[in-house]
Amino acid sequence: MMATEYMSITDVIEKTAINRTTILYRIRKNSKGFPQPDAIIRHDKLVTYGWLPETINNYIITNKKKENNND
Repeated sequence: MMATEYMSITDVIEKTAINRTTILYRIRKNSKGFPQPDAIIRHDKLVTYGWLPETINNYIITNKKKENNND
């Protein structure tokens, strides 16, 4: 069985052009404007978030549709 690959927050920043602080704020506030991580890895006091590529791709597609509807 192959391991599932997740996108790191750095990957998500590069793909969405949303900054780290905004992403962390939105996921901590459980904002409907950004998808919750698909994986959360806790190690000591650190937390690592991961998103499936499909999750971020769907987010991008959905937001582009919203932007186009506002034109």
